[in-house]
Amino acid sequence: MVKRQEQDNCDKTNVECVSSAPKGFKHLNLAKLTIYGFQPDGNFIQYIRRVMETAVNLEEISLYDRKVEECCKDMDPKFKVARSMYPQTVEEQESVRKQITEGFGIPLSDIVHFRS
Repeated sequence: MVKRQEQDNCDKTNVECVSSAPKGFKHLNLAKLTIYGFQPDGNFIQYIRRVMETAVNLEEISLYDRKVEECCKDMDPKFKVARSMYPQTVEEQESVRKQITEGFGIPLSDIVHFRS
């Protein structure tokens, strides 16, 4: 088993996701996108918007909160589990839904679902 270092360092921060798909590429078969562990930050929002642009037949986007497993309770207290930012209230969900679907010109908000 590999032991985790006490301090994790990352040289790259704020890395932007760049699509490798050719310009104008459309995915015709993707109808459902499911994300477990969704957090309403720029990376997730940007990823979902790119999928929506590419997957022209997308019918449903299901977003689930992350689950903190029982084993996490036994973790070394030096390693903190960050509080989930998953939208809990209807107002928070509507705000995130608007961020995801804004600018698409059609009512895509019906396809974005927040699941428990």
